[in-house]
Amino acid sequence: MGSGGCTKVRWEEMFPAELLAAIRKTRTCFLAYGLAEPHGPYNAIGLDWLKAETLVRRAAQKHGAVVAPPFAWHITEEPRFHGPWFSGIGLKQPLASAIPADLFYRTVLYQIRAADARGFRAAVLVTGHYGGPERVLRLLCEYYTRRTGSPLRLCALADWELIRFEDYHGDHAGVTETSQLMALRPDLVDLHRTKTPVALGGRLLGRTFPDKRGRTPNAELGEHIVRSQVERLGEIKRELLAAYRPKKAWKAPSLTDTEDIWSRFERVTRKYWTATWREYKEKSAPKWPGWEALGE
Repeated sequence: MGSGGCTKVRWEEMFPAELLAAIRKTRTCFLAYGLAEPHGPYNAIGLDWLKAETLVRRAAQKHGAVVAPPFAWHITEEPRFHGPWFSGIGLKQPLASAIPADLFYRTVLYQIRAADARGFRAAVLVTGHYGGPERVLRLLCEYYTRRTGSPLRLCALADWELIRFEDYHGDHAGVTETSQLMALRPDLVDLHRTKTPVALGGRLLGRTFPDKRGRTPNAELGEHIVRSQVERLGEIKRELLAAYRPKKAWKAPSLTDTEDIWSRFERVTRKYWTATWREYKEKSAPKWPGWEALGE
């Protein structure tokens, strides 16, 4: 445990005095995002959420931070996002804890506002479910700061963007994600299940190991990946706090003002949120023009 670390880090597990003390001590909130969706027959269905939440918890324990209450809901069934890939995949039930994109992003905005109102100076949003939503989360963070003038320092990114180990990057149920879960929650990976019939383990649900590069998921690799992510989160925390500039008598926006911010954000940015699967692959989605071009 690092010098800034603490044992109890989960917001919802603290007594009121403990939470107030943790905010004063760490000034940092980590928010994890993900959902339950199939990741092959060999991974627990909540892989995206489980890796993000457990990762930020480890980072909070080492570097000092408060981990926001759980929110294991995200976007998969949005018609413009990935089409039928994750929505049904030939199953009678999608098996995903998915909600509409506007509901997800609106909820995130209110979570950012809550972190601001509680007195945090820095907030880091980490999503274990990626492929587009992380870019919108960054826009949401930028817009909150632009519209409110809040001194709160914000950073949003996909968990794979934290990796600083060799050439490992994000994937879906591949060597990286599966190794991460093997390190973080070894009880929730069973590679023997790779032999499950295709109906539950087809190409879009999981992978075949060894992969094309001859690699197979393993806990040791996962630990290397996770350690690099934990260290990067510590660096980000320090960078954000160093950039913080207090504002005298600052007050976070009211709930009514936050709703106005949301309405405007949705109106000017929605067409840039997520692409169809073809647009994503061909990089032909509408190009973000910048806030100034949108009159913001």
